[in-house]
Amino acid sequence: MGTETDIVARFDIHLDAGDEPTFKGGELITGKLLIELRKPIIINAVKLQMKGRAAWLNDPLKKDDIEKVYFDQDFTLLERPPGKPEPGHFQWIGDFTYSLPFECPLPKGCPSTYEGPHAFIRYFIRASLVQEDEFEKIHEYYVKKAFTLVSPSEGHIVTGEAAQTDDSAILGKCCCKSKLAAELALSKTGYLPGEAIYGNLKIGSKHPKDILNHMEARLVDRVRRVGAPEISAASPWRTLLVRKLESNQETPAKTKGAIEQSGLFLLTVPPVCPSTKGDYEDPSKIEHILSPYGKLLESPSTATLRFRKIPFLKVEYGIQVTLGTDILLEIPIEIGELSTRDKSNTLESFVTGPQPVEEADEKGKIAVNGPFVYTPVYPYPQNAGTNGKAASVTVISTEPSLPHSMYEPEKTIVTTTRTIVTHSDGHESKTMEETVVETEGEVVKTVLESTVNDDGMKTEKVETTTIDASGDEKTTVETSKTRVAESAEVPEIIKEARERIEELVEHQLHHSPEHSPATPTVEPIVETIVNENGEETIVSTEVIEHGDTKTIKTTTVTKHADGSESTLVQENTTTETVTTTLEE
Repeated sequence: MGTETDIVARFDIHLDAGDEPTFKGGELITGKLLIELRKPIIINAVKLQMKGRAAWLNDPLKKDDIEKVYFDQDFTLLERPPGKPEPGHFQWIGDFTYSLPFECPLPKGCPSTYEGPHAFIRYFIRASLVQEDEFEKIHEYYVKKAFTLVSPSEGHIVTGEAAQTDDSAILGKCCCKSKLAAELALSKTGYLPGEAIYGNLKIGSKHPKDILNHMEARLVDRVRRVGAPEISAASPWRTLLVRKLESNQETPAKTKGAIEQSGLFLLTVPPVCPSTKGDYEDPSKIEHILSPYGKLLESPSTATLRFRKIPFLKVEYGIQVTLGTDILLEIPIEIGELSTRDKSNTLESFVTGPQPVEEADEKGKIAVNGPFVYTPVYPYPQNAGTNGKAASVTVISTEPSLPHSMYEPEKTIVTTTRTIVTHSDGHESKTMEETVVETEGEVVKTVLESTVNDDGMKTEKVETTTIDASGDEKTTVETSKTRVAESAEVPEIIKEARERIEELVEHQLHHSPEHSPATPTVEPIVETIVNENGEETIVSTEVIEHGDTKTIKTTTVTKHADGSESTLVQENTTTETVTTTLEE
């Protein structure tokens, strides 16, 4: 068996968005595989995988990688020849370019791309061509394309408190010993990409005369695994940018006595992934009970979105200033987010350049035109300085820099999910109504809980939760009590549900066709279950589609052995509309 170049002349992933695409959650990725062989061979399958995951590499306790998967989609683009049931054994000709199209939506709520030697947040597409040779040995050729995902943000500006640090070292030997001391102070510890960082540096009187010629500033980063034991929680610092500092002194080579450098320019924040923000709770400990009378978890769409937004890795940054090889001054800083909607911001390449994207599960496979690398990109102000050059403007405003009318026209998909659960046993009625509205980068969930007890007292609780594009979550709760009747009444929705389920049971017995011309429906499903205690439970499920609205209605009526009866109605209505915002 030869190398991959002996068999595969071309194996490319072509994306319609371009060679170095950038995506955000909710977008549709489309493209095609282009395959050309040098000679005719038998192909067993052509497969495609689209995956997004965060990985903590070589955990010292588990001795293995630990990951959090945001999405993992597998597609088989070709598995068997047309008209034949058995897979594989498909003859491909040589010197011909095959084109296999594909498409896949990206889920919302995924964090921005991050690449590092100890951990990463990575999104990629991998295509595989599976071939069996004449000795029945399987060979898998693969090609891979990683891409940048930028989480939508309206901007997250951090100021941070002022901070300072100091360090000292003993120079010389025996009777010639002296103590070198230095102090670094920052007026704030929060910055944005493209913003200049200035500091105040103090050096004690006992120092080498040329010490100002040996000053350097570094931007460093590291990663913490959220929820990990302290012994294995943090990676070492990695240097992203080094800059030789220029003294404010006119003759730095002959400086004597104590030195104070005020307003010393250290560096400009380059294009990097923003510092991680949000709730660092262990996701396994989070349980959302939306109803006080049952284990009703939140809807799958918001639960999955919430899971993706819970940080797995925490990206941290720091400023280091060194004086020769003896003094290290280090202050943690936080790097905020630029608005992804602000047209004065562009996308610039990650400061350290191309990043390798090998995965552990690729061992034993044959990479075509590998090894594979890509360069992440991040929002960055136009005309800002990079790589040690001072930015022309220091960001101090917290107001949006562009009015909404200057944004490009955009198309937004608004998905509204409404769930109603009503339970009544004839003495007390309880209703939970949940409405979830999803737009690009934002989710608003409203939960209304209503209870009417046997004395006719109605208690209402309204809880509204907003998760914005940057992942920040805000919740408000309002409660009220009113008297509505002398005693609890059976809600109208319960009465209608009981009548409807009786009709469906009657219909099932006589097998007569039933439909409503006004509302297109799928044939209802009715199931009756009798347990060993003599309780009879009837469950009906109806799917009603009307225009862009789809409703799944589930009614459960339980007839207890003592003659009482309880009813549970759950309606899940999803309405998807497309709105277009035009430039004014």
